[in-house]
Amino acid sequence: ESHSTEALTLLGDAHRQISELLRAMPSARAPEVARLGLLGALRQTLEDDLGHAFDSVAWQIEPEAEAQAKLIPSLNAEVVFYAAREVIRNAARYGRHDSEIALHLTITATWREGLSISIEDDGAGVSTTASTSGSGQGLALHSTLLAVVGGTLAVESEPGRYTRVVIHA
Repeated sequence: ESHSTEALTLLGDAHRQISELLRAMPSARAPEVARLGLLGALRQTLEDDLGHAFDSVAWQIEPEAEAQAKLIPSLNAEVVFYAAREVIRNAARYGRHDSEIALHLTITATWREGLSISIEDDGAGVSTTASTSGSGQGLALHSTLLAVVGGTLAVESEPGRYTRVVIHA
C-alpha cells in the first residue's frame, strides 16, 4: 500500500507542477502558433525576443518537415513550440559564461515518422553543478508535457563544446 501512496503523491506533485507551468505560459503566443504555424512562430520568437542573444542563428528546415509541421494538431504544436522556446531560452541564458565568446544556434527540422526539431548551440554545454545552471525543472516539465502528446525530448551535451536538444513529435 505504501507504493501506491507514494505513486499518488508523485503523480499529485507532477500534476501540480504541470498546472503551474501551464498557468505560467503566456497566452499571447498561442494564437501566433495557430496563425504562423509551429516553425513560423518559433522564427518570430527568435527574431523578436531571443535573436540578440546569439551571434548567428542558422535554420535548416527540410521542405517535408515544414509542410508536415503545419498539419500537427494545434495542442501538440503548442506543446512543441513551448518546449523549443524553453530550449532556446536556456541556450541564450546559459550558453556562454564569458560575453566575449561567440554563441551560435542551429535549428534543424526534419520529418522522420514525425517531426524532429534539433536545437544546438556551441556554447558552454550543460553543467551538472547547480551554481552554473538552472534547476532543470523547465525541461523536465516540457519533456513530461511532450510525453503526454506522444513526443520526446532528448538532451546531449559536451561541456565547453555544445548542447543539442532534440524534440520529436
